[in-house]
Amino acid sequence: MSAEFDPNARLQSKAGICAYLGHISTATYDIWTQKGLVPGPVRGTNRYDLRAHDDLLDRLGRVSSGTPTLSPLEQWEAEHARAA
Repeated sequence: MSAEFDPNARLQSKAGICAYLGHISTATYDIWTQKGLVPGPVRGTNRYDLRAHDDLLDRLGRVSSGTPTLSPLEQWEAEHARAA
């Protein structure tokens, strides 16, 4: 992958998560965050959780196949997490 990406670390720097997501630019990452395509950093940190990214991208991938992505609880949590 990239020197910024640490395959042994669950939490990545912004450069590391961008490398993990296909060597996208940080500007592209910021746009994707605004669109809800990626979750952004762990609250209160400047680190990005690989599993959270994988989980969200997996759910978004199911949207295109017609499968519901979030339970009512997950929808509520997602809406309130963005507001905080």
